[in-house]
This record gives sequence, C-alpha cells and structure tokens, in this order.
Amino acid sequence: MKKLSHSLWIITAVLLVGIAISTHAKGEKSKTIVQVNSNKKSGLYKLGEKATFTISVVDNGNLLKKGIIKVKLSADMLKEIKTQSFDLSKNNPFTISSSMTHPGFIYCRATLRKKVWGAAGAGFNPTAIKLSSSSPTDFDKFWSDGRKRLNKIPLDIKLIKLPKYCDTKQDSYKISFANIDNTRIYGFLSVPKNSKGPFPAILSIPGAGPGAFSPYLKGWASRGVLALVMNVHKYDPPGSRKEIKNLYNKLNKKKVYMRQGSQDREKIYFRRSILGIDRALNYLASRPDFDKKHLVVYGSSQGGAFTLIMAGLNPRKVTAAAANVPALCNHMAFLDKRMPGWPQYFKSIKGRKLQNSVLPYFDAANFARKITCPIIASVGFVDTTCPPSSVYAAYNLIKAPKYMFNEPTMRHSQSKRYSKFLSKWISGQLGLTKAIPPVKY
Repeated sequence: MKKLSHSLWIITAVLLVGIAISTHAKGEKSKTIVQVNSNKKSGLYKLGEKATFTISVVDNGNLLKKGIIKVKLSADMLKEIKTQSFDLSKNNPFTISSSMTHPGFIYCRATLRKKVWGAAGAGFNPTAIKLSSSSPTDFDKFWSDGRKRLNKIPLDIKLIKLPKYCDTKQDSYKISFANIDNTRIYGFLSVPKNSKGPFPAILSIPGAGPGAFSPYLKGWASRGVLALVMNVHKYDPPGSRKEIKNLYNKLNKKKVYMRQGSQDREKIYFRRSILGIDRALNYLASRPDFDKKHLVVYGSSQGGAFTLIMAGLNPRKVTAAAANVPALCNHMAFLDKRMPGWPQYFKSIKGRKLQNSVLPYFDAANFARKITCPIIASVGFVDTTCPPSSVYAAYNLIKAPKYMFNEPTMRHSQSKRYSKFLSKWISGQLGLTKAIPPVKY
C-alpha cells in the first residue's frame, strides 16, 4: 500500500491540498488561516437554492479581531457575481450567500492578504452542464487518419534495461517507439519476474511538467502487472530529476509546450503525444504476456485528460479508467461564460475562430463520449487550473458506469478520499482483488 500511495502521489503533479493557505512571518510562529465552508457538506445544490458560505479567520488558534477581508463570488470562475469586504473586528466568522439559476459552480474566495486566503465552491445541478461546443463532424476521421499514418511507420521499439530499478520481483526498462514527424515517444516499462503470465496491465501518463524520469509504477510489476508509464514529450528522459528539468526548460524556452503549434490541428503539440501514447497502449495490449482481460489507464490533470482520451480512443482495449482533476476539457467554455480547462488556450471570444478549427479535436470531452469502460473521476470545486465546470462538461458525456468524487474545498490536487478508493479500485479492476463498481467509497 505504501508503494502504491507513493506512485499515486508522483503522478498527480499537484502539490496543495486543503481549503486555506497559511502564512509564516520570518522568525515568528504566527499562523493565519482563512477557512471557508458552504452550508452543505456535499457542496451540491438545486437550481435556485441558496448556498451560504461561512468564513472565519483564525490566527494561532484564535479568531482574528482586526483586518479587512475581501470576499469575491464568481460564476464558473469567469463571471463576477459580487464582491464584498468585511471588517474582522465586527464580523468573524461571517456569512455570504448566493444562488444560480443555471447549471454551474459558484466560486467563493476570501482574501486577507496576498498569500492568506481560503476558498470553497458550490455546484448547482452540475450533472446538467453541457459541453460548450459540438464534436467536429470529421473528428473520428481525423484521428483514424492519424493512426493510419502512424501505422505506416515501423514501430521500431527500443528497450533499454535499467538495472538500478530492477529487483527480484520485476525488471524495468526505458522504452520508446517511432512516432509521427520523425519523433519518438518515450516511457518506462516494468515487467513481472519469475512468471510467464499472462498479466494484467496498467498505463499511466504524468501530469503537466517535465514528465517521468524513472519507472514509478514498478511496484505494480512486483505484484504481477505489466506497468507502463508514457511521457507526452519528444525528448528522451534522462535518469535524474535535474537533467529532465533542464530539458523541460529548453522545451519551454520560446513558448510553453502545450501552446506550441496551437493554430494548426496537424502541428499542435498534443497531436503527436496522443498518437504516440495510443501506439504505446496498442503495443501493451498486443504483448503475448498480456492477459487480454484487464487494462487500466489512470492519471491526474494532464494525465487525467489522457486517461479520458485513451479510454475513448481504445474502447475495446481499455477495461477501466480513473481520471483525477482531468485537464483539456471544454476548450470553448468561454462561449458559455465559463473558464475552460487547462491549458486554457483562450478566455475570450477572440479565440473563437481558432477554437472551432483546431481545439475541439483535442478536447478530452469529445473522447470521453466514446468511453465504454467503468470509470471514476475526481473534481475540486475550487480548482482554478481544471475548473469544475470543465470537468463536468466531459464527465456528463460518459455513458458508461461512472462515479464522480466531488471535493468542495479542494484545489488542483488529489483528495485522500479519492486516493483511498483508487487503491482498491485499480487493484480490483486489474483482477488482483475482488472488483468493485464505481460507487461512493
């Protein structure tokens, strides 16, 4: 369990959990916390129902009696509802209320100072949130043509054993495959030892950033699972965190990677990533030591988006999926006055023409509608990176058995509740333990 938890932590690519940020003055023990909670633990409301947020400011365990705190309520993190200031000498704790008449989320943020703030969210009939654009009529053809083009290129698989990461139960390798545009796609494969199988399989894609520099899923291989980690980048990952960070910085020197080529659907950065990882998944499913019954895909943020994408592209091969705070959802959300999901290519109508011609092909929601396997997902109501309305826009299109972990006070992170269920979920979906349906833990 400890090994699994460590692996899950690595792939989330997120660092903060909780509803408040604390500040520590240099040389002092002072700790100020802004706490925000809605009057419903679930954070879920009916349309027209009033959501009331209670806000308190605590310093060293005592209610703060001085200072002005500013509270802002916004609809789907883009349209301001109201802003109000409160004098803590007169009000602490205090409340503020609002409602919504259409499906969406209220984001309540209370700020005392720049680095001292807290937030909570309230969802109003979120299962009725719709994608802000339609799927392109040639969506399937676009991806089918891309796969056909890649299939004409020899696989040219390269495996390099990594003795440093091998042990008595598994062997780990650096792995790469030929990809489009004269590039390669890189990752790490861990294979069970002392048995010929057949084995279940698991695939994980890291969150945004430099990517994986080691086979962090080798713990699964020790339990008898083919474990594959695939990066989205075209550089060969070196063997240390420092080295891969240097490569990543070079990649982002002119423009952050996810925005590279974003004006052309043939050149946008994630096209080669999607096709390359799809090729890696197909390789995993074609291995003679794969049991042909259990193939789980999971990840967080960018990895959560690729989980939706791979499960939608490969509905006959992926047997279960888990997407924590998935990115790349509802790129055209601004049309409905909502904040789009990471990387939030455009936040205004100025990007409409470009969005229509390029980004819907790379919207994880348009892949999610094709998912047929059971899936679990997680969403933070105060996640400004992957806003809850963007996540629900994709989730609501999934027709397969599913369950959403709603976290009213979670930012861009992974909750303990989700992590605990995920451990059992993946184990069951791999056939290692009794399978459980995607229901509340």
